[in-house]
Amino acid sequence: MLRSRLGTRVAGSRGVHLGTPALLALLLASVMPSSASAQVFTMPTRSGSPREREGGGLGGTLQVTAPIGRRDCESEVWRFVINYAGFGTTRATQLQYYLGVDAMACGMSTQRYPNASGGSRCWPIQQTPSLTVSNPTVPFSYTVEIQARYLVDPLNGDCSNPSTTQGTAGTNYISLLASPPSDSNLVSSFPVTFDVEPPEAPFNIAATPGEGGANVQWDYTSVTSTSDAGTTSAPPADLQGFWILCDPPPNSAAVEDGGVTDAGHDAGLPDEDEDASTGGGTCESSGLELLDVNNTAQFEQYRCSDLLSAASVRGSARGLTNGRAYRVAVVAQDLAGNRSTVAISSACVTPQPVTDFWESYRGAGGAAQPGFCNARPGRLARPSALLWAGLGAMVATALRRRRKQ
Repeated sequence: MLRSRLGTRVAGSRGVHLGTPALLALLLASVMPSSASAQVFTMPTRSGSPREREGGGLGGTLQVTAPIGRRDCESEVWRFVINYAGFGTTRATQLQYYLGVDAMACGMSTQRYPNASGGSRCWPIQQTPSLTVSNPTVPFSYTVEIQARYLVDPLNGDCSNPSTTQGTAGTNYISLLASPPSDSNLVSSFPVTFDVEPPEAPFNIAATPGEGGANVQWDYTSVTSTSDAGTTSAPPADLQGFWILCDPPPNSAAVEDGGVTDAGHDAGLPDEDEDASTGGGTCESSGLELLDVNNTAQFEQYRCSDLLSAASVRGSARGLTNGRAYRVAVVAQDLAGNRSTVAISSACVTPQPVTDFWESYRGAGGAAQPGFCNARPGRLARPSALLWAGLGAMVATALRRRRKQ
């Protein structure tokens, strides 16, 4: 949904900082047929995405240059400050908002919906009220708010199945049109990138036990490129990294009195088979099989690693309980925050205490500390009686040999 709010009247766009996307929009507007002057989308911002609260150290403000991902469509809102002034007319002007697949599409009535129904390249943004300017010769500023899902799919707001855009990744252009004084003149356009296609899932997931955790490894499909220097393989360019998930949820409480009390169950996470030995989904029927990777609360409960780099093929699961059986999984995430399906290990892993040399040594009664030699210089002691007796015997033997000679 979009809300238009009139702001302070300005004498133009002086003092307004223009970022790179806004400068691009301004250049586009300068070469387009237009009924207005100083038309530009300025100071764009975005907020409300679940990615701003994402665990693993990834939370923060998203830039408008970053593509809109499927999870951004949940609740993210984009805001634009628009400076507008009419040109050569005092007639009331209606400003309308469209979304096109290229910068010029919305300026052509033959490509706008519904005139080009079935082959449209420009569509009106649904649930977006137009704004009527009573005297367009007086410059003014106003703020536009648009939900991210309508910047991906302007008709239905459905990021999981965008029906009006070309593909599931690319660039759309939000366009401002004025009508009258002529037939919906294109005032200005602003590019918005999007990517709602999930990445491929990892495969060949395997885990070995550690103390309070597990060592996990996996495979991922690389992109092969050939040049004069030879053939190289690398992760896909839009891959951000990998998450490791564990079931039962890491750091969850143990079962008490035969009841399931782990954090995942209490939070309403999917557990197909409750079992007193694990306190959650058993390894034979893991709750990870039903996990919605786009559900932030569920995903954070099962997460047992920070985001690992795109080049990683192994990592460590943390926060696990020794002696408790776990199923582990790996999920890929791209730069738009889209997540792959859950790739689950074929076998359980049970963390165990690791007994090293020094633990065994102390268990046997040793008192030395690791890293030091137990031998040390001591004070010179008085010669014992045994030592004197030994010396005396050696002297007596030597004297007897001399007498025989």
